[in-house]
Amino acid sequence: MEGCFSSTFPDMGWQAVRCGAPPKLVMKPQHLTSGNVRTDTDNRVLITGNGYDYAARTGMLTHSAVGSFPSVSGVTTGVVQYSLQINTDNDSNPAACAQFGFSSCKTWQQYVYSSDADEDSSNGFDPVIFIESWVYANSTSEYEAAGCPSGWDAYAGNACVINSEAVRVPLVPVSGIAGVKLTGSATSGGVDTVSFSVNGRAYSVSQRASTVDINKIWRLTEFNIFGNGARTQTVSFNRGSHVTVNVAVNDGTTNAPTCLGNAGKTFEQNNLTRGSCTTFGGASPGISFPQSN
Repeated sequence: MEGCFSSTFPDMGWQAVRCGAPPKLVMKPQHLTSGNVRTDTDNRVLITGNGYDYAARTGMLTHSAVGSFPSVSGVTTGVVQYSLQINTDNDSNPAACAQFGFSSCKTWQQYVYSSDADEDSSNGFDPVIFIESWVYANSTSEYEAAGCPSGWDAYAGNACVINSEAVRVPLVPVSGIAGVKLTGSATSGGVDTVSFSVNGRAYSVSQRASTVDINKIWRLTEFNIFGNGARTQTVSFNRGSHVTVNVAVNDGTTNAPTCLGNAGKTFEQNNLTRGSCTTFGGASPGISFPQSN
């Protein structure tokens, strides 16, 4: 079902809540710059993000992914501009192209927790969750002829981008991320959903699966803590921070996914250095890795 919902432990029954307007934030794809935005890829060994991140690749299509931080120590960084993102493949998706007027295209989807919906700390923080969907035309002439659909914004690289409605969620300081989980799911013919849980409460936003038909191609999943958009590309942890990242992926099997290096898809980043990646199968297959500074 499309819409916005919340639930409280131990009841855990979803109740409809009012949706907020789609955020104006854009969580850009990796390696793109605009205006006076500075990227830190020259120091790539010292950062995670902007393409330099681990990702879990499943053998079958991914139905859902859960991102969490099972171990966090030494972190004193508080309330700042940051995001949590589950990012899918950015790849060819024939099922989605015709609705946009493109003969061939790529699609990408991001499931996002943002500490501030307008990326402006001067007016306070407005934490939300939402889904950001992208389509890229492979043909410049087709892109120029068709343009982007109503409600979508044009973007560099023959791209169109749209944000779902949002739901307001609790503001979590960076030091508190051990208590959160972010979930993204995609269902053929149904809905795509982002869920966020913290302190015994859960929140979700769902949109039509046909928005970009990500369920047709999703096999790669990146999850991490990043900056909060183009103006705050990097979330900076205090020195001595240690964070373990866990990415559980569901492709309907018990098989361990492959852990791919330098397979991140988003522009945003953090100032932590990654350790070795571990894969695991079983009831909840996934990958795990430490990052610290």
